[in-house]
Amino acid sequence: MRLKKMIKKAVDTVVNPEEAKKLSQWKNRFEKARIAYESELELISRRDELYEGSRKVEKNPNSNSGVKKLAINVRNICYELIESQVDSSIPSPRVIPIHKEDEEAAKVIEAFLTNEIQTLGAEILNDQNERTTYVQGADFFHVEWDSSKGLHTTYGDIVISERHPRQIIPQPGVVDFDKMDYFFIQYNMTKDFIKRKYGVDVELADVDHNFTTENAMQCDDIGTVTQAYYRNKNGGIGVFIWCDDYILEDMEDYQKRRIEVCAKCGKPKTGEKCECGSKKFVEEVQDYETINEKIVTFTETFEPTFDEEVPLTDANGAPMLNEVGKPIITTKTRNVKLPYYKPNIFPIVERKNVSRYNKFLGSSDIDVIRDQQDAISKIGSKIQEKILMGGSYLQLPKNTDVETSDKEYKIIRVDQSNANLVGVRTTQADISQDLSMLSQNYSFAQSTLGITNAFQGKYDASARSGSAKQYSINQAAGRLESKRVMKNAAYAKLYEMMFKFALAYADQPMPISSENTDGSKEYSAFDRYMFLKRDSAGEYYWNDEFIFTTNPTSTIMTNREAMWQQIDLKLQSGAFGPVGDLQTSLLYWKLMEKNGYPNAGIIKDSIEARISEQEGARNDVSAMQGGDGNIQFDLQGLVGQ
Repeated sequence: MRLKKMIKKAVDTVVNPEEAKKLSQWKNRFEKARIAYESELELISRRDELYEGSRKVEKNPNSNSGVKKLAINVRNICYELIESQVDSSIPSPRVIPIHKEDEEAAKVIEAFLTNEIQTLGAEILNDQNERTTYVQGADFFHVEWDSSKGLHTTYGDIVISERHPRQIIPQPGVVDFDKMDYFFIQYNMTKDFIKRKYGVDVELADVDHNFTTENAMQCDDIGTVTQAYYRNKNGGIGVFIWCDDYILEDMEDYQKRRIEVCAKCGKPKTGEKCECGSKKFVEEVQDYETINEKIVTFTETFEPTFDEEVPLTDANGAPMLNEVGKPIITTKTRNVKLPYYKPNIFPIVERKNVSRYNKFLGSSDIDVIRDQQDAISKIGSKIQEKILMGGSYLQLPKNTDVETSDKEYKIIRVDQSNANLVGVRTTQADISQDLSMLSQNYSFAQSTLGITNAFQGKYDASARSGSAKQYSINQAAGRLESKRVMKNAAYAKLYEMMFKFALAYADQPMPISSENTDGSKEYSAFDRYMFLKRDSAGEYYWNDEFIFTTNPTSTIMTNREAMWQQIDLKLQSGAFGPVGDLQTSLLYWKLMEKNGYPNAGIIKDSIEARISEQEGARNDVSAMQGGDGNIQFDLQGLVGQ
């Protein structure tokens, strides 16, 4: 069976010599890139080890002798100081229109991105991204459009994956994605997943590892997929994907629109069965689409057809002339054809920790405190050895009989002259200097990263008042501001890429919900056709002219307790109106409900009911009053009584 598989694989290679040649070229290019990146990959592994609390220690750089033993007591300051910086908040998207007429469009994009980032599991992605960025100096988001995703009424959706720096192999000598000709992504997939995604049934080569039989069988089901993104000769984005010796995907311009159409009538696929009854579909590359229905955009309305005056021709294609020798003009109705939008960007977003000149990855926090971690690991081991090797010793005269039972009081028989020789001697090494050095190295690491005790929530003797403590926290936050800026910049680029992918591939309107200023829900949809425009020359184009950034208040908005405190302060200062007034209370509880305060909705409804009762009572009184404010009586009714 194994021989048959090998023969089949060899035959496939011979049958497709052009594909085999291309695969060989990309494999050679990948190996060169990986060799150039090898030193960084070694650092990546060592950083992960230190973050996970490795017992390995560094050798003395001034000595040729290697390390003889491992640390036995490790205080993991790498983990501690990195966890102190983790920010679980996700920056909210903010879209700024460049043109005045695009203000409404910018609001729709913001609402769409807010919905998307919430449905894509951004909390988990951000959690992974936070730690990896601080540990390795950078981390990556991989953006793709998956046609198998989406809601019941939509075909496809955006997919975002976190890619570890170990998975990204850059072009040698280039540190900026926008200037690269190519780069690689590597990840593992099962054989079945490869079959489902790419339609290729791979047979993986045996790997010689020190696995058990059970693990080796499991390993045979998992293959390493290598994905190469590159700039083609026209400046577009191409992709070449392989696993072992199998080509999974090869597209010279992969961001061009590829549509599944009915093999019988050619209509785009909208379900498992076409309107004509056919169930067979084929994929076609298309540059243009034809409008079949009227399109209403933010700026104008486009009809699916238009009238065009053209010269009338004879059977040979020659213009037909009238009596005076002028061409005969006729009117023809044509369909509007639109060019498909193409992002033309690499689908990778890099988030750096701190930027460094001419470095693909940014500055790693692990790298700058590596010496301190090594010293603390060695000192901690030394302290433990000193304590454990010390102890108490019983001093006795020679040839003295000692009872060795487990009784509380034991008998020692000695002569009276030797009684003063009986005693206990305790040996314990002095560790005060070791503790001082350990504490000093920890302070060095804190200072290097700009993290204070107050910032970590620890006791800070230097901050004797609440104001001083807050100042200490603010100082640490100021040192870390650069990292927050880099995070916001990465998310801004991610949001821009998400919008462009939706503009390129979202054929059906994507439902979105948003909140109005009064807290009520508003339901709408993101429709890519709403971003269609026509320039002064009458040419159609897709409007992607927006500035993407993040909302600077998103951090506090995700911290509910902080928002509640701020709203309380605004209420007490009279910002909502007179304290005690029902309208003031109503506004206050509306804000508290919007920010998730428990039972705020019940209290708000109760206040609204009281306001309605008061308004009803006032209306009853008004009905009993005349225009001059006096109460009117039905005299006829009174006389009748």
